[in-house]
Amino acid sequence: MPVTIDEMEDLDLLDMPEEDEEAIQTWAALARFFNCSERKIISYKDELLACGAIFYMKLGRPPRKTVCAFPHRLRNWAGLKGQKGEII
Repeated sequence: MPVTIDEMEDLDLLDMPEEDEEAIQTWAALARFFNCSERKIISYKDELLACGAIFYMKLGRPPRKTVCAFPHRLRNWAGLKGQKGEII
């Protein structure tokens, strides 16, 4: 069962990042964060977007849509998945 944004809000998991925390950019970097394949993490794209764990920014020249995420939100999402007994 997907983690919803309501669950993230109920647990106050949509807080602001810490001052020194940098956003992870690209699917490849997200896959390295979770130690899995890009395909695996991309398969969770809809769920990650729905719960607010990832977002898109336009970066580079010319500007291109790039996936980004803060590590604390990814850890919170993974923790909720674990509480539900789901494996990432």
